[in-house]
Amino acid sequence: MYTLGFIGAGHMGSALMEGLLSRKVLTPASVCAYDPDETVRASLAEQGVTVLENEAAVASSSKFVVVAVRPSDVRTVMETIKDAVSFNNVIISLAAGVTISAIKKFLGKECKLVRAIPNVACRFGNGVTAVAYEMPITYQELQLVKDLFESVGIIRVVEEKQLNDYIAAAGSAAGYIYYMVKAIAEGAVAQGIDPETAEMIASRVLIGAAKTMETSKKSADELLSDIATPKGTTAEAINVMEKSGFSQIMADAMLACTKRANDMDIINLP
Repeated sequence: MYTLGFIGAGHMGSALMEGLLSRKVLTPASVCAYDPDETVRASLAEQGVTVLENEAAVASSSKFVVVAVRPSDVRTVMETIKDAVSFNNVIISLAAGVTISAIKKFLGKECKLVRAIPNVACRFGNGVTAVAYEMPITYQELQLVKDLFESVGIIRVVEEKQLNDYIAAAGSAAGYIYYMVKAIAEGAVAQGIDPETAEMIASRVLIGAAKTMETSKKSADELLSDIATPKGTTAEAINVMEKSGFSQIMADAMLACTKRANDMDIINLP
């Protein structure tokens, strides 16, 4: 019996798996997986992970089963593995927009089920994961799930209705940052910096700012005050952002993200 089995090893699944393996929380020998993509399966095998023949084999061979597939594929996967799932399993769904009650209906049986909304920073041990669950999962099983996600970042246990808020604040937030980096790079190019250098500058600034926030005891407001001195260059740029409604744009974007996740909850009902 494997400790952890992955059904799907795409963007999010591979990030979580790599984070757990690189931090030696699990050994490759304790993990099995299946993905329909042959290239992904080959990559898994190169990492020493046991690749099984199908989704049901993963469910029947693992204590904890991570379902890391697109929301639109959750129903098919659950219907595929339902005969292989026993009360010994703990199913961990990473899919946005598919509720615990919907997953149980897809399986057609009572089961131990956790929904987790992580982000791709799990790959580097800097993840943020929101977790919701329903009984009958045991305290020991839930603690093991929490330990897994805490080993690759921070975790918050919340009510299921709060998960979509965490999608907007953490799960999708890397996209906002990439968009900002892209905009900075494009702005640099417009001012005459070559594209390769522009993207390098934007990404290095992001890394530096993140490390400063991680190591400093100061708040974001305090750090901003340090660099945006009155009548200085940074202050002038921030003034333009404020006049353009940057904070409101970000708030609106996050609300749209949450609304989309709420709509998906309805779309993916059985």
